[in-house]
Amino acid sequence: METARVPLLESGRAKTQVNRYLLAKGLDRMLALYWYQEHGRVEASEYWSKFYLVADAIRFNRSDGALVRVMTPITSNETEASAETRGEAFIHVLRPLLDTYVPQ
Repeated sequence: METARVPLLESGRAKTQVNRYLLAKGLDRMLALYWYQEHGRVEASEYWSKFYLVADAIRFNRSDGALVRVMTPITSNETEASAETRGEAFIHVLRPLLDTYVPQ
């Protein structure tokens, strides 16, 4: 398993960091991009996410949020970069929809 943080550029929003995991079992490989989202905030760090969760519980009396994970297979005839591009394209479509379900 290979892990990293990668920047995710989005139109109309600040550049955010998300976690990037490369998972492999045998010959199968998958790329996972994930982050924590709560109250209009995107956070890659689990620890900062927990900190903000406690702070929001004190300030707003709310402790809801989401772990958002996007996974895509890496086929034998493609590169990790092309799979990452596919995952990021899906995230660009997904992010505006999440605001409907994850409270601001």
